[in-house]
Amino acid sequence: MTARPDSTLQPGEQPAASLPAPVSEGFSDEALETFSRSHVHIVDTMNRLRVLPMQLAQRGLDDGVRASAVAIHRFFNDAVLEHHDEEERELFPSLAHSAGRGDEAALVGSLIARLAREHREIESLWDRIEPGLRRLSRGRPAPLDERAIEQIVALYVAHAAFEESAVLPLAACILKSGDRAALALGLAMRRTPYRINAYI
Repeated sequence: MTARPDSTLQPGEQPAASLPAPVSEGFSDEALETFSRSHVHIVDTMNRLRVLPMQLAQRGLDDGVRASAVAIHRFFNDAVLEHHDEEERELFPSLAHSAGRGDEAALVGSLIARLAREHREIESLWDRIEPGLRRLSRGRPAPLDERAIEQIVALYVAHAAFEESAVLPLAACILKSGDRAALALGLAMRRTPYRINAYI
């Protein structure tokens, strides 16, 4: 795991975590690129969460700290949880269906089990962080669970890096055309607003 150089670090502040150059970069498959781009956005948000306790301690609940709390709270509830659901309902079944028999099926099954387990761990840590963050986003003083924040940032960065280095490249290799199409359609339907037109 690499970190971006940052000449503006405050005393005691750690450099921001970042993903290595995605192995999935350059995929011709738009669906897999969607997952990879999501990882970049989520890690960026995790970096904002990581420094929030220090900002709160130094500046109090000023407008900037509250705006960060609002953005992080909204992004996690709207984007991170949706990302987990997309992987578990769209990507993982497509991978399992495309996997060959024997060792390949066993490998895919173990990867899916690991990622799903890590999703639950991330969500459990979020449950510890969310109440304080929600209060801050509403302009109400609240403590943040700094230990849980450290854990969720470390876990998510490692989780995303593992997907980039092991899972998405495997998907690019083994997904069959029908499963690629089903994955792309499933993601597209999630992002398309449904409108019912009534004709009289």
